[in-house]
Amino acid sequence: MNWKRLCLTAATIFVIGLVWNGLVHGLVLREANEALQGLARPLAQRPLALGLALTAGVAFLFAYSYAAFVRMPGIKRALGHGVFFALLAGLLVDLNQYVLYPIPGSLAAAWFVFGLLEFCMYGVVACWLYPLPAADGRTPEPVSMSPAVAAGTPGEAARGAGSGTLRIRQEKGSGF
Repeated sequence: MNWKRLCLTAATIFVIGLVWNGLVHGLVLREANEALQGLARPLAQRPLALGLALTAGVAFLFAYSYAAFVRMPGIKRALGHGVFFALLAGLLVDLNQYVLYPIPGSLAAAWFVFGLLEFCMYGVVACWLYPLPAADGRTPEPVSMSPAVAAGTPGEAARGAGSGTLRIRQEKGSGF
């Protein structure tokens, strides 16, 4: 396991998680979340350090589980890992809160959908920052695009010409 890449991946996911949740809960679902003020702990009494530690823990666990358990490289596997994590979190958090507290089902469903999108983003980030070894054991370099690939020149893309060229190759059995 490449701990430097793992920590970079987890740190990036942590920052994305903070921004995403700020946008979702602070803007998109603000009114719906305000309906829960009677149930939730007052903002001044919420332990910020604990919230940050929880977000960091989820980010690290996502990155670690991706590195440890996803065996084949590719965006399909990364998105599949994101969906798995979203389903797990949705069952443990969103559905559980709906069962325990008198919250609207539409709010719990919105939390789940936004969580699904969030964890799929994490999968894309993990795929990009923590490249997994291919079936032949080679670890690909991080993705970058040469001007030929960015311009869409098929001959250059197929030959993989130039330093740092994005090389796309379909491996047998690498499907999701």
